[in-house]
Amino acid sequence: MRVKEATIEDWDKLFQFFKRIYRKDHPLHKKAFWEWQYGDAKYGRSFICVNDNEDIVGHVGANFQGNIAWIINVYLDKECRGRGILGKLYALARQYYPLAATAANEAGLGLYRNMRWIRYYDLVRYVKVNPSLQDKSFQSVCKPVAIKENPFKNSASHYFSQPGIDGLVFNDTSSAVCQKKAGGLRAVSIIDVEDFEKMAWDLGYNWVDYITSWNDLDIKELIKNEWTLDYKNVVPWRLNPIEENYFCDITFLSEKPLDNNFVVRRNFSDHGRVGSL
Repeated sequence: MRVKEATIEDWDKLFQFFKRIYRKDHPLHKKAFWEWQYGDAKYGRSFICVNDNEDIVGHVGANFQGNIAWIINVYLDKECRGRGILGKLYALARQYYPLAATAANEAGLGLYRNMRWIRYYDLVRYVKVNPSLQDKSFQSVCKPVAIKENPFKNSASHYFSQPGIDGLVFNDTSSAVCQKKAGGLRAVSIIDVEDFEKMAWDLGYNWVDYITSWNDLDIKELIKNEWTLDYKNVVPWRLNPIEENYFCDITFLSEKPLDNNFVVRRNFSDHGRVGSL
């Protein structure tokens, strides 16, 4: 068995691998999405392990943001585990940037504990419901909305170029992901909280949310403007499909210590991509 950096030439075998390990309609079943996620070395890379038949038996993805390689899409066939293969795949990613991860499942947490990674406070999500709504129940707040014609333009950034995303950038450069089917707007960056809210309400959205690190001092402005933690609201984290009472539980880890001022943004790792939002 050998490990290597994948290229688009490996797509047919990558597709078979992703189709085997991921649920139906997973974003990585589409070639265009793989190219967005891993096709440009500025933003990410895909590392694979192939067996003697040249079939893919393991994969580690890396999303490059904030001078960090965010480890995502990790999978290794059971019969290949315990042979140090994941370590070799991680080493390929480490050649680009220091390693970190979010949204690790129980198996991932066990792996990172064994690797002696550092676990931080989970990411936090703040939500605000449009104060003009009289009925603030889940059924009323999270229903589809008909949005007025969007006067703003989609960003040319890499994040907003991902297939399937509906993004917008306001005149002050605040940006967000539109979730019309669930009635809300998911902030990616906010320049001024009050202005952001006003633009969202004017467009016709029922709610807004924002996810970030616990140590993000901008949270003070959200709290000042009566945004509250997600579990105190009716708007769930999982929207595709929407799941009532499903709130934010996103772990944040790194291989080496990060600066105290380092803040995790929505567009880092894969907790803010299509299929996870």
